[in-house]
Amino acid sequence: MYTRYGNPYMRRWTRMQSRGGMAVETTPSTYKGVVGKSIFMVLLTIGIAIVTEVALWLTIFKVAEGEVSADFLLSSLIILLIGAGVAGVVMLVGSIVMLFSPASAKVFGPIYCVCQGVFLGFMAGFMNIFLPGVSLAALLGTGIVFAMCLVLYKVLKVRIGNRFALGLVIGLISFLLVELICVPILYLVAEQTGNVLLILAVQAGVSFFCVLFATITVFWDIQNIDEMVRVGADKSFEWVLAFSLTSSLIYLYVEILELLVRLLALFTVKKDK
Repeated sequence: MYTRYGNPYMRRWTRMQSRGGMAVETTPSTYKGVVGKSIFMVLLTIGIAIVTEVALWLTIFKVAEGEVSADFLLSSLIILLIGAGVAGVVMLVGSIVMLFSPASAKVFGPIYCVCQGVFLGFMAGFMNIFLPGVSLAALLGTGIVFAMCLVLYKVLKVRIGNRFALGLVIGLISFLLVELICVPILYLVAEQTGNVLLILAVQAGVSFFCVLFATITVFWDIQNIDEMVRVGADKSFEWVLAFSLTSSLIYLYVEILELLVRLLALFTVKKDK
C-alpha cells in the first residue's frame, strides 16, 4: 500500500509499483544503491550552493560592512530573482520530463540538483547579508530532522497512514488560507497602529506548520523507498527514489530557513518594543 500524499514523484512511482509497473528487468534496487545516489545528489546540491554563494560574496555582494544601501538591496533582489528564474525554468523542464519518464532521472536528477544549488546559493547569500549564519543553521536543522525521521522509522517502527496524511494536507491548506486571508487585513491594521507583531506571529505559525508538512514528506519518502526496495523495484529506479528524497530534503531546508528568518524577525521586533 502506498501513500497517496506527499512528494508527487513518489506518489506516481509507488502507484506504478503497486500496479506492477516497476517490475525487475535486470536487478532489483538496493538500500545501498538508493543511499549512495541520494548522498551524491545532496552533496552536489550543497556543493553548488556553496560555490554560488562564495562567488556572489566575492563579486556582487562584496560591500563594506554597514554600507548596505537601498540601491544595493534592489540590485541584489533583482539578481536573486534572475538567478531563481533561470534555474527555475531548467528545473521545471527537468521535473516534467522525469515525471513521465522515470528513467531520465539519471540525467535530469543531477541537473535539477545543480540548478537547485544555484537557486539556494543565491537565496542563502541574500539571507546572510542580514542574518549571517542563518543558512548554516537551516542546514543543520535539516540534518537533525532527517536523522529524527530515520530513527522514528527504523528504530521506533513509526508508520504514517493515508488518513493521517489526508488530515495533514487539509491542515496545511487551512493554514495557508488563513495566511492568505488574514495577513492582508493585518497589514492594514499595522499601518494604523504601527504594530507588526501579530503579522509576524501568524507568518511564523504558518511557517512552522509548513516545516511539519515538509518533515512528514521526508518521512513518507523514507517509508515508500523502504516499501519499493522490499518488493524488488528495478535497479534503474534507484535514481528516481534518490531524486525524490533529495527534492524533499531541499523543500525541508527551504521551509526551515523561512521559519528561522520569520522567528528572528519576530524576536527582533519584540526586543525593540
